[in-house]
Amino acid sequence: MYRIVIHGGAGNWSERNVEAALKSIGEALEKGLDILRRGGTAGEAVVEAVATMEDSGYFNAGIGSSLNIEGVREMDAGYADSEGNIGAVSGVRRPKNPIRLAYWVARETDHVLLTGEGADRISAWIGLEEIGEIPEHVLRRYQDLVIQRRVIGERNKRVVETYYGDTVGAVALDKYGNLATAVSTGGLWLKLTGRVGDTPIYGAGFIANRYYAANATGIGEYIVESLLCRRALEEYMEVGDVYRSIQIPLKELGLRRPSSAGLIAVDRFGNIAYGHNTPSMVVAYYDGRRVKTLLSRNSI
Repeated sequence: MYRIVIHGGAGNWSERNVEAALKSIGEALEKGLDILRRGGTAGEAVVEAVATMEDSGYFNAGIGSSLNIEGVREMDAGYADSEGNIGAVSGVRRPKNPIRLAYWVARETDHVLLTGEGADRISAWIGLEEIGEIPEHVLRRYQDLVIQRRVIGERNKRVVETYYGDTVGAVALDKYGNLATAVSTGGLWLKLTGRVGDTPIYGAGFIANRYYAANATGIGEYIVESLLCRRALEEYMEVGDVYRSIQIPLKELGLRRPSSAGLIAVDRFGNIAYGHNTPSMVVAYYDGRRVKTLLSRNSI
């Protein structure tokens, strides 16, 4: 038995972006699913699925990452599995695939979180591919936000609420009973230099234990303050229901912070769930019966 769920971010997807995003997330799903079919681990599957989305340029992760207020990519990623491996990176600028660096931190070091220039130096030392130039469509959006919206003079709190970016993530169960979660993001558009959201914070943006794995997407500041993934795990451990484990925390958060987040989850029995309190979320999954990609609307 094996399962995998992937998201491309919860927010307000416009119709002009959906077709390309669905195609790309479908490719990511197939990459991860192929690993699981061939007997690979849940960790390998989620990392490869997320790396595929980082490479696509269609999502706010890897190549397609949003730019901070200085026009620079600062990326975050996190990984955890049911064997107790946890690793994350924040504010990295060099690696093409921050998730591969987070995976390395989890599997090869005694640390949990590496950040900034030090993490970038490590990515070069272990031979990870460098990210390269910023795509033209990312530069155009940055220029539009700065010039047309005139955001730079506003308080950063308004930037958070207006121009938040979406995370990509994956959770999986492999045939050996292992669970894993992986997540990656470019963060907020026009964020202050050095800002860190929920993605690299265990218990906020991602979580996994022997029973359950989940990750989050949405406005990082609100996900951190609610420790959204920790809350989802607590709900699951209390009631043993994957669907309820994401619905209840998202409803609670939505009462305080409307249209703020989404979650995906899988448990050791192969039950999967996804949900969001935002208008939409791009999702792909294999539930043991079918492969499905969709634009989920008005989940909660």
